[in-house]
Amino acid sequence: MSYKILIIEDSISIINTLKSLLEEELDVEVFVAKSMKESATLLLEQKGKFDIVLADLGLPDAPNGEIVEFMSKFSLPIIVLTGTDDINIEEKFRNKDIVDYVIKDGIAALSYTFSIVKRILHNSKIKVLVVDDSKTFLEQTKELLLRYRFQALTALNGEDALKLLDENKDIKIVLTDYLMPKIDGLELTKKIRRSYTKDEISVIIVSNDPCKRIPTKFLKYGANDFLYKGFSNEEFFARINSNIEILELFEEIKNKANKDYLTGLYNRRYLFDEGEKLYEKYKKEEKDFAVALIDIDKFKSINDTYGHDVGDVAIKEIAVILNEVITTDVLISRLGGEEFCILLYNRSKDEIIKLLEKIRNQFENNQIEFKNIQLKYTVSIGCSFEFGKNLDEMIQHADNGLYDAKNSGRNKVRYRWE
Repeated sequence: MSYKILIIEDSISIINTLKSLLEEELDVEVFVAKSMKESATLLLEQKGKFDIVLADLGLPDAPNGEIVEFMSKFSLPIIVLTGTDDINIEEKFRNKDIVDYVIKDGIAALSYTFSIVKRILHNSKIKVLVVDDSKTFLEQTKELLLRYRFQALTALNGEDALKLLDENKDIKIVLTDYLMPKIDGLELTKKIRRSYTKDEISVIIVSNDPCKRIPTKFLKYGANDFLYKGFSNEEFFARINSNIEILELFEEIKNKANKDYLTGLYNRRYLFDEGEKLYEKYKKEEKDFAVALIDIDKFKSINDTYGHDVGDVAIKEIAVILNEVITTDVLISRLGGEEFCILLYNRSKDEIIKLLEKIRNQFENNQIEFKNIQLKYTVSIGCSFEFGKNLDEMIQHADNGLYDAKNSGRNKVRYRWE
C-alpha cells in the first residue's frame, strides 16, 4: 500500500532532504507545495486524501502559521516544521490536528521528522484500548489517538475492557483509569497480567490521584507506565510511542529467535515449542488436526542448474504462496533446507484435502521471474491425520506420506489416515 505525504515548505534543501529520506525507506508518494496557494491546489487535485502533512509555519503567502488553520479543515495529521523554538506555538495551535513540532535546526531534526512519519504510518496497524468511566475523557483520548492514526477502542469499566481484550487479541496498549466501577484499574492490570506478559501488552495507568505511592503500587502489579491526568499532548504521545517502541523491540528479538531468516516463517524451534501445545489441545478435544510436510521437487537440480541464489528464491516463494493461500488457523514453519511443515486446525478433513490440493496446484502453475530466468517447479506433500504419541510422531507419519508422494512420481499429495 502506497501512502501519500504532502510537504508544504519553501526551502528547496529541506524539501529535497525530506523527500529523499521518505522515498528511500518508505512506500510513499511525496507531493510538494511551496506556498499555501499551491497546497490548496494539490488538496483539490487529490481530494484531500493525504495520510500526513508536513507544514512549514512561515510560508511566503502564510508567514504566521495560517497554513495550520487552513489544513485543520481537512482533519489530516500535521507535523509542524518551524524555525523558532517559541514555547507559545504549541498553545496557539493546541486544538488543531498537530501531532508534533519540529524545529528545523539541521539534519538531525529532519531525521526526527522522518521517524515521526514512519511511526504514524505504522500506527494504523496498532490497537489501543482506553478504559475510563468518564465519557468525556474517553472521547478526548480517543480523538488524540486517532490524530496519531491509532486504532482506538474504548470501555467504560474494567469488565467491558476484558471483553474487548478477549475479542481483540492484537491490542497492544491498554490505557486505564485507576478508580472505576465493577473492576478498577489495579484489578484490571492484575487480570491482564494473568494472560499477557509485559512484552505482549503494555498497560499505562492514568490517574489524578495525588498519592505518590500509587504509581509504585501499579508498577509492582504489572503496569508498564503511569500518567497523571492533565498531561499535555506532547507527553501523551511521547509515552504512547515509547511503550510501542519497547513492545516492537521485544517482538523483533522474539522474531530473531523464532523465525527463519530467509523466509520469515517460523523456525523448527518454534514449531516444536508452540506446535506441541496445539497438538495437545486438539488431541484432548478430539478435534480435526493435521500435519502436512511440503518439499520442493528436484531442488538439487535447481541449485545445480541456476545456482544457490535462485535456490533461495525458490525457497522464499514457498513462504509467499503458503501465506497467500492459508491465512488463518495455521502454523507454517521451515523445517530446514527445502522442507516445510504446516499445522492445520479448525478445519474438517475434507477442507484440508481441498486446501492441500489447491497448494499443490498453485505451485504447478506458478512461474518465478528472476534475473532473466523463468523458473517453474512443483512440490510434493505428505499429510497425516494420525495423532500418534506426540507431535514428532505425527510429523513422522506426514513424512511417510511425503515419501510416498515422491516415489509415486512427485507433484502429488499423499495422506496417512487414522
